[in-house]
Amino acid sequence: MNWQLNRITYEDRSANRKNTNTQWSMNPTVQVMMPFGPGMDHALMVSYKRTLSDIPYTAISSVINWSDAYNYTVGNPDLKAQSADIVMAGLSLLRNKINITALYAVSHDRIYWQTLQSGENPDVFYTMPLNINSQGVWGFGAEWIESPSRVWCFKLSGRVEITPENTMLDGIHYNKTRVKEYFYFNNNFRFGHGWGGMLNANFEPTFRTLDRTYHVVYNVSGQIYRTFLNDNLQVALDFTPIGNRRKLDRYADANKVSYKYTTPVQYVGFSLTWNFAGGKSVNVDVVDGIQNYYETKDNR
Repeated sequence: MNWQLNRITYEDRSANRKNTNTQWSMNPTVQVMMPFGPGMDHALMVSYKRTLSDIPYTAISSVINWSDAYNYTVGNPDLKAQSADIVMAGLSLLRNKINITALYAVSHDRIYWQTLQSGENPDVFYTMPLNINSQGVWGFGAEWIESPSRVWCFKLSGRVEITPENTMLDGIHYNKTRVKEYFYFNNNFRFGHGWGGMLNANFEPTFRTLDRTYHVVYNVSGQIYRTFLNDNLQVALDFTPIGNRRKLDRYADANKVSYKYTTPVQYVGFSLTWNFAGGKSVNVDVVDGIQNYYETKDNR
């Protein structure tokens, strides 16, 4: 059981006052796993979890953030943190060679970035977050992990999310059943004499949610490496030869607004890594920092 208290005090300079935003929740987690079959090579898992996200400071701030000359975002001081109830079931076969999962999740106080047209300049559009009604989603996934040979291991996985919408926004009733898909193919190669590499591919077809259309994205990336000096030194070449970045369409009233990542996806990188070992074994705790910062922003 986790008891979570979120509290932020911030200054609204435009109104010359300080505001305090406090939210709390009791978050239980229950998980049961049972191995079965000859040799206990299979396992069944069922779990329930409740979560509460952090208060999204960047989404309640009144600071205006311009992405270009015609688009900006601004926060909403009345925004609530999003929470969710998640029920998941999983089936693992043949010592994790085949894994099947199913889940049902309900999101509460969902954060939606509404697109509006500026009243001062009709060529300028802005997004502002607001909380909308609860929404349920069904998810199904499967993965296959295999080693066809001594030098090759791969994982082929896919996931689908089914969301039956029932939301009213700006007088428009969104009642479609939306489907979002993910596909991954990861490969790991280990040859002799210190040679090895990876080749990974992912693909997400076009999907729609409420008034937004997220166009297809895909990516192929890899690595070729060679180790020296008893595997202490690794020389690696990382590359991304092909890919397609996200393009998003959204609407403000009857106006269609599009945004696309235009930075090329192609990439080549070179790295040298040295692994130190030997001497007395010491456990080292890595501290990332005591002031963690989470940013909630429009997913354009």
